[in-house]
Amino acid sequence: MLQYKPSGDSAFIIKVGDEISEEINQTVRKLLVCIEQKKIHGLIDFIPSYNELMICYDPLLIGYSKLLDTIRSLVDGVEKIVLPESSVIHVPIRYGGDFGPDLNEVADINGLSVDEIIKIHSSASYLVYMLGFTPGFCYLGGMDKRIATPRKQTPRLKIPAGTVGIADQQTGIYPVESPGGWQLIGQTPLRLFDPGRKPEFLFQQGDSIQFHAITDDDFKRISDEVNRETYCVEISKQP
Repeated sequence: MLQYKPSGDSAFIIKVGDEISEEINQTVRKLLVCIEQKKIHGLIDFIPSYNELMICYDPLLIGYSKLLDTIRSLVDGVEKIVLPESSVIHVPIRYGGDFGPDLNEVADINGLSVDEIIKIHSSASYLVYMLGFTPGFCYLGGMDKRIATPRKQTPRLKIPAGTVGIADQQTGIYPVESPGGWQLIGQTPLRLFDPGRKPEFLFQQGDSIQFHAITDDDFKRISDEVNRETYCVEISKQP
């Protein structure tokens, strides 16, 4: 059952469930599509997360009670919504070394070799559950529990854009230079966030990510192509 919770004087949250699951996240995405299609006057923004959808509105254009009644009348048929076809984005990563200074620590904590960590991490398909924290930071589901690793006790003040990290049972990519406490295992030369690009974010909620390991030479070549805007990101459709 959906729960509706006010959030300040110009937003409210639709809570779908308490768990992190693909089914619940899919319902969040369907809610977003359903409400966006209606083009309700006064709505300003939508913020989807793992299991909730925040709706921001202008209270001078539409009141809370009227908006809530309108939303409730829409969501009765949300399960019939057909989601847009999702993409699989193939992301090259240079694992270890200066690109992933915590890779050896992740291997030691889990009693595995560095090669095993790389193989396990790059073998999974990861669902983009949500974007947040910084512009385009993707929270990914589907990581193998064998490589789950606690966050750093002392966060770093500066992590390069494109760095791939692990925190507990999650993995993700820092899209811009920022502080962070995740265990850093590698880096992608791709540009995840570009305010001059449409769309600005390389990933969208509901997409899948497939990592693959590359060499130092590959990293330099792809970086050069990205900077020249000649690199073509490999994107396929969900099977």
